[in-house]
Amino acid sequence: MKVGQWVHTKYMGKHDCVGFVTSNYPDFKRCKIRVTKCENHPRMKWLEISYSDVISDSPDFTRVELDSLIDLALATYDRDWFEELTMQNE
Repeated sequence: MKVGQWVHTKYMGKHDCVGFVTSNYPDFKRCKIRVTKCENHPRMKWLEISYSDVISDSPDFTRVELDSLIDLALATYDRDWFEELTMQNE
């Protein structure tokens, strides 16, 4: 798990939630995510989840979404994330 990584999980085992990692706790195999979308819980903002609760999927961003994420990586001076995003852009 990396800070900034987008993840998909199931809140309480049944509600789809999407967000990005804001904190990582490798000793406990847990991370904190900033929820951007959660089915049936639109006010949810944060979740702390186990690594095993992450549903693996590779995001397929549209061109506009990818450009916005690249702008965000530049604005936050996150070089690694910027390079990762530009690799997807090719």
